[in-house]
Amino acid sequence: MTEKGLQQYLRKEALKVGATFDKLESRSRQGFPDCLLIAGGWCWFVELKSPSGAGVLSTNQVRVLADLKAHGANVRVISQVYEVNALIEEIKQYANA
Repeated sequence: MTEKGLQQYLRKEALKVGATFDKLESRSRQGFPDCLLIAGGWCWFVELKSPSGAGVLSTNQVRVLADLKAHGANVRVISQVYEVNALIEEIKQYANA
C-alpha cells in the first residue's frame, strides 16, 4: 500500500464511524500534519508516512508535531493499516458519545 492508499483507507474508515476527515494543506507552516479528523468535539492531527518505511519525519514535522502535542492536541504519525485501525477504535469512543 502507498501513502495515498493509506490516506484513502483512513478517510473511508473515519467516515464509517461518523468522524469528519480533511486533507490539510498548510502554505504558511511547513511540517503541518496531513490530515485532520474530528468526532464528538475531539480532533486528531494525523501525519501519514509510507508503509514501505521510506518516509521519515522532517525536522519541521518533528517540531510542529511536538508543538501541537505541547498544546494538548491529539497527534498521530501513522504508517501502517493496523495504526489506522487503532485510531479508528479510539475515535469510535468519541464519535458515538
